[in-house]
Amino acid sequence: MNLFISGWAGFRQALDIPEEWHFITPFLDFDEEGILNFLTDKSGSLLIGWSTGGHIVLKNLEFFSERFDKIIIVSGFKKFTDYVNPRVIRKMIQKMEKEPQTVIKEFLKNAGAKPYVPENIDKKAMIEGLEFLINSDFINQNKIFKNLTFIHGREDIILPLKAIYDLKLLFKGCSFFVVEGFHWINFKEIENIIKVSPGDNPGL
Repeated sequence: MNLFISGWAGFRQALDIPEEWHFITPFLDFDEEGILNFLTDKSGSLLIGWSTGGHIVLKNLEFFSERFDKIIIVSGFKKFTDYVNPRVIRKMIQKMEKEPQTVIKEFLKNAGAKPYVPENIDKKAMIEGLEFLINSDFINQNKIFKNLTFIHGREDIILPLKAIYDLKLLFKGCSFFVVEGFHWINFKEIENIIKVSPGDNPGL
């Protein structure tokens, strides 16, 4: 199984993920605990976590590394509010109540993804996802995960490049790449990096 765990508002229709990939949108499909419960008896060859999805993977890295042969983290972070002022997220939460379509469209445009907005928006779940970003953090496990690769877009205006450099200090023995792209990176670019064996071209 190849699995993609997306980010906030990371609808499949907004991203260029191949149809054969299994796809989870955090808080719309499952919250963090729900994702872990869903995958308890599952495994696969490749896992990609983008943004919030990447954070959830890193937060539960031992769980995921036991179930997937290779893990790719795209636009990942330890704690989102180390890089984005919580007031920005709280304003998004307030605006979600009255103008959810606008909030989603603006976010996806800034992320470099297609500004897709579903007809039916689960505001409660999406606000829960934003609240998660304000508070969620993890403690580094001080273990070496050689099946782990990090990718960050050079033109990301949502999450600064500092996020991947900070992750490099936490996760030793992994591969790190800074590539052309925004918060979302074209899937073909991600595929090209997947083909590179860990350690061949660290990119940082």
